[in-house]
Amino acid sequence: MNKSVRAGKKNINLSCYFTNLKNFLPLNKGKVMKELMQKVVSFITFEFALDRNCLSRQFAATHTAYQKNFPEWSTTATRQKVIFRYWFELVLSHFALLFGLPALLLLASNHFDTRYLSIVFVAGILTYAVMLLFHYWPNFYSDFLPKLETIKEAYERKQHEQLEKCKRAQLSNPALVLIYYVFDKVGGINSLQCNDYYAQLLTKLFGVDQGSLKKNLELIIGKKKNLSERKLTEIRNQFEEAKTFFEEIQFKEGLRILNDLEQKFKVGYKSTGKITSPFYNT
Repeated sequence: MNKSVRAGKKNINLSCYFTNLKNFLPLNKGKVMKELMQKVVSFITFEFALDRNCLSRQFAATHTAYQKNFPEWSTTATRQKVIFRYWFELVLSHFALLFGLPALLLLASNHFDTRYLSIVFVAGILTYAVMLLFHYWPNFYSDFLPKLETIKEAYERKQHEQLEKCKRAQLSNPALVLIYYVFDKVGGINSLQCNDYYAQLLTKLFGVDQGSLKKNLELIIGKKKNLSERKLTEIRNQFEEAKTFFEEIQFKEGLRILNDLEQKFKVGYKSTGKITSPFYNT
């Protein structure tokens, strides 16, 4: 396992539930003791493992830690990691402190008779079985798992909303092609072609679908086709989007080239009832 992943796991251990000592040193000593007792009670009753806020932070921290090393890491995989932690970290640590620590202290006592060692061992197994059946398991299915599913869905929804926000802020694919067309003309490159190679180059530049870019190239520099009035209206809207971009950067030469291209569309395309252009099938 990578060091960064191990480091991420360290950040989401029990310290999530027990804040640093400096947080327990305010001026009010009574408040310190009250908060400390709440933490102790929360651990003994196992409520610390079911806290929604802490579980949410743990989910986000786990997902971020693994996604740094595995970009395609999914929220489902994070869910499995959080469930694993519940059983093999939280449950075991809780039982170890409640039963294991007292048992070790008993074994270390000078008054302990080693003949009773097997009795302590059997008592530990029985105690764990009872805790598992009547505490850990019911809490997992009735409380922990529903909260985890809710947190997972909320996390996915937030990611989707952020993605949609980025998409809305980005220029449309047709406008991107129009802008590149202008820069190609202004720079005197005049190398833009309607083929897979240039569509792939534009994909590297803009990070959008290659097939969509090729279709847009076909409309601008490809063979002219008949369009309906509705499609021509959509094209005019994309021209306006590209014009707004050049207006914002005060690029007059770009506006001139774009206006010339728009005039060619108005003259070169005839409005028919048949839609044959692939431009807006993106």
